[in-house]
Amino acid sequence: MIRDTLLVIDDSELDLAILNEIFKHHFRVECAQNAHRGFTCLKENRERICAVLLDICLERRGAGFTVLNQLQVERDTVDLPVILITTDANEKDVRASVERGAADFLVKPVDPHTVQERVCAVVRQAWPPNSTILDHVPEEEPLQTSDGRKRTLLCADMTVKEAEPLVQRWLKKLELVCQFRSMPALKHQRQLGALTACLANRYEKMHPEGPLTKKDAAWIGLAAPFCDIGLLGLPDPAGAQEEGDPRHTTLGYELLSFEEEEVPLLRYGAEIALWHHRNADGSGWPQDMEGEPPLSAALVHTALRIQHHLHYFQGYEDALERTIRTMASEVGSIITKEMYEVLIGSEQSLRELLRNQVK
Repeated sequence: MIRDTLLVIDDSELDLAILNEIFKHHFRVECAQNAHRGFTCLKENRERICAVLLDICLERRGAGFTVLNQLQVERDTVDLPVILITTDANEKDVRASVERGAADFLVKPVDPHTVQERVCAVVRQAWPPNSTILDHVPEEEPLQTSDGRKRTLLCADMTVKEAEPLVQRWLKKLELVCQFRSMPALKHQRQLGALTACLANRYEKMHPEGPLTKKDAAWIGLAAPFCDIGLLGLPDPAGAQEEGDPRHTTLGYELLSFEEEEVPLLRYGAEIALWHHRNADGSGWPQDMEGEPPLSAALVHTALRIQHHLHYFQGYEDALERTIRTMASEVGSIITKEMYEVLIGSEQSLRELLRNQVK
């Protein structure tokens, strides 16, 4: 029998609903609000469950550790990977989780993409090949419009919600196509999209009268991961140094621009691809075009700088604070004062995002 079920034990109805929404396209999700119901579900689905998501605080602090211990000593559940989740990731709980045999430790609120990657990685590591639902993904049904029409390609009237799963499938396909090239990893590109979305949402709140709407901010976040898609058109040695050859910006623009059809994702993707390496002082690319870069590209450019400095400061507990201080010295040369103000205003949301992502 294929292991296709993810058991979530959490006493919060809201968190159960969120986790069910995140994983419903990957697993058959069983939800339990207390330990008793969780063990009943384990007994009923013993051969189908592939992992357990377990809240540490079930009605009282630390109660999840008792459940974890029971799972570790029972013969039928000793091999089940258990992933602990909590709203308070203090060092004591993390250490206790590792010592007691938890497969991973997640902090609420969870980032959907990050938690999907980490849970799926735990499941794949815990079970033999072809024994879980992750190795038997059914053919995906075409996306549908609100009136039931099948949706398989981007079009002008596609909503952000309809585009999101399509974009994720494209990213997965790109990762497969580029697995033998020196291209940014899918995790890296997804993080870029999330960072950009944080900045875009903050910009929209700072400028409620325009020029961005909430919908525009969402489109820009979805388009950001494709900023360097033009690297596919370059020989791999050049692709290994993505900022070393400006041709990838024009190649990306040509790939994504379709003047005869107004598709928001492609429009933002094209302008981002062309302009995302333009600095505040006019240096960078494109060098043969005058004018300021479009707002979408400026946001992605800023997100790329954040990502660059976070990588440099990785391992420091105050990596984000160090990044912000460093980027203050880049105002006027690499980023504009306006983008730095957006960065400052986004600090809290960026911190929450980074806290829930794999370091």
